[in-house]
Amino acid sequence: MDPEGEENPSAVSPVQATGNKNDGQNLAKVFKTDFDAKYNIVDIQTPLNAFMSGQFKRSYAYSTLQNELPVVLTKVIDSITKEKNELVTQFAPNNFVQNSREELKIIIGLISRLKYELQTDKPFQQFNGDEPDREQWNNFITHLPEDGRTFYRACWMHTQSYMYRKLHSFVENSIFLKEFDFFAKIKEHSLIRSQDAILSLSKYTRRTENNLEMFSELLKYNLWSNRNDLEDNGAHIFNMHVLEDFTTLDDYIIANNATDIWNCLCNKSNRHQVDIVLDSAGYELFNDFLLAEYIIEKGMADKVCFHVKAHPGFVSNATARDFHFTLEYLSNHADYIISLLGQKFLEFYKEGKFELAAASYFWTSPNAFHRMRSLEPELYTNLQRSKLIIFKGDLNYRKLLSDVCWESSQDIKTCLGGFIPSNLCALRIIKSEVICGLRAGVCDDLLKQEPQWMSSCSYGLIQYVDGSREYGY
Repeated sequence: MDPEGEENPSAVSPVQATGNKNDGQNLAKVFKTDFDAKYNIVDIQTPLNAFMSGQFKRSYAYSTLQNELPVVLTKVIDSITKEKNELVTQFAPNNFVQNSREELKIIIGLISRLKYELQTDKPFQQFNGDEPDREQWNNFITHLPEDGRTFYRACWMHTQSYMYRKLHSFVENSIFLKEFDFFAKIKEHSLIRSQDAILSLSKYTRRTENNLEMFSELLKYNLWSNRNDLEDNGAHIFNMHVLEDFTTLDDYIIANNATDIWNCLCNKSNRHQVDIVLDSAGYELFNDFLLAEYIIEKGMADKVCFHVKAHPGFVSNATARDFHFTLEYLSNHADYIISLLGQKFLEFYKEGKFELAAASYFWTSPNAFHRMRSLEPELYTNLQRSKLIIFKGDLNYRKLLSDVCWESSQDIKTCLGGFIPSNLCALRIIKSEVICGLRAGVCDDLLKQEPQWMSSCSYGLIQYVDGSREYGY
């Protein structure tokens, strides 16, 4: 049984991957530190067919748990502490100022405890507040194996999703701060500081031709905009001389199915909607709007439906608030060209050509996408009506592939575990070892050149899965 309670013969748990969990003599051979010994960390890379996990010290999962997630929580605490007066003014009525200050102290304490639990590999805790998805989360945690429900021993995807869900629950269950987004200012700043690139693309894309070459360019702009992901603290911010620089990156796209995606969209079918499962807000979301505009204006679809996260998470993830903020920011921009484009996007939204899908907690759940048909059948049915579903970013890609360390040349349909509601497209900067569908030998060649290439954020994928053969449309 996999950690989600369903049979998965291809994947093994972290404990299975390292052998008998009680075989201390074998594990001792690869222990390097007291921390590793205490929390059963083994100094190996993630084995093939194993779930990504912090238990494997040479994995990006371990690095994230050690070096990134604690920093995220620390920065959240610091920002709340520095901005407490502003927060009190913004969210609390005048006669409840002291109460809101006390509530902020409690929230800071809860975040500190969450950080401690992360750093000491404590078990996941049940949700006991008014979270709309409380029952789903508690059921999920209950059905995890005993040795797979702590921060380091659980599947990495489960750990990250849990941490951000717990973090949001602290304000969600508060009295005065229910609408507070810990990461709102960061996401807004990401959009504002990208003005030069936004202006360049706004000008360049006003007279686009209806051909594969132009469409491929837009896909590439969209792909590389994911390098503006905020969780890496700006280490890989995309060069803002976007039009001059992007062609030099073609060699770093190690799988490019742009032609297949173009042919799919040009196909005259009875499906007139394209869905985009969003990743980051800011500059990346602007690029998503550009791609959607092209799809509509060239007659490839009547509507593009955007799927956002139901709550803030992973620092940069786009929520409904970010969607609306971006439209308003662009439409009210001081630059005339950006403003005109923003007003056009806003008009598309009002006309229903751009649609914001009803928020689904499935996108923020710890579940891989192959569970959607059974857990969220209505969402799955809605996606079946789509001509093409575009999945953005590393996390969505990992959820497509169940966060398993597959053989890189494995057929992607095998790795999807039956999740093919329609034609699929993945636009992803590679930030972890979860990957499949590459030509044989590509991974080995890259490992020789750059051993850490899978976590360098230097390489990208534009992958396509033909769903028409599955369902005969």
